[in-house]
Amino acid sequence: GIDVAYYLIHSLAAGEATFAERDRVAARNLGEAAVRAGVRQVIYLGGLGENRGRLSAHLKSRQETGEALRATGAPVTEFRAAVIVGSGSLSFEMIRHLTERVPIMICPRWVDTRCQPIAIRDLLAYLVAALGRFDSVGRIFEIGGPDVLTYGDMIRGYAKLRGLKRVLVRVPVLTPRLSSYWV
Repeated sequence: GIDVAYYLIHSLAAGEATFAERDRVAARNLGEAAVRAGVRQVIYLGGLGENRGRLSAHLKSRQETGEALRATGAPVTEFRAAVIVGSGSLSFEMIRHLTERVPIMICPRWVDTRCQPIAIRDLLAYLVAALGRFDSVGRIFEIGGPDVLTYGDMIRGYAKLRGLKRVLVRVPVLTPRLSSYWV
C-alpha cells in the first residue's frame, strides 16, 4: 500500500544529509521505479507558491521534489496546494494545536504570510478527478480555495469557530527555528 511505498522510498534516501535532499533522492527513486514498472500515472502533491526566488526553504523543497520526480521521465501529474484545512494536515493540526492551547501567542513574522488554504474535501476531489486522466500527465495544477488568508487570519478564524479568545502579539525576532521549539 501507500504507507509501505512511502517507507521504502524514504528508507532508500535515509543516508542523505538534509530533508530537502532526502526528498529529492526519494523522488528520483520513486520516479525511476515507476518508469521501470511501466506505471501510467504518478500523482504528486507539492507546495503552492510562486517561484520568484522568494520561496521558503520548505516550499522550494516541495517544488524541487516535483522537478526531480518529473526529471526521471515518470508520467507525473503535479498538484500544488497551500495549507490543507482538515484533520491530518500538518499545517492545520499545528494551527489547531496552538489555538486550542495557547491563549496569548508571541508570533514571528511568518504569521503574516499569505496563503490560499484549501479544504481537504476539495483537495481530495482534485486528486480523485485526476486518476486515470492521462491528459493531465506532464502538467502542474496550482490549486487553492477562494480565500487568501494569513496564518494569523486562520488562527483567529479557528478560535472564533471554537469560541476561544486568542491574542496574537507579533515580534520581529522569532525565527522559524525558534518557532519550531515553541510549537
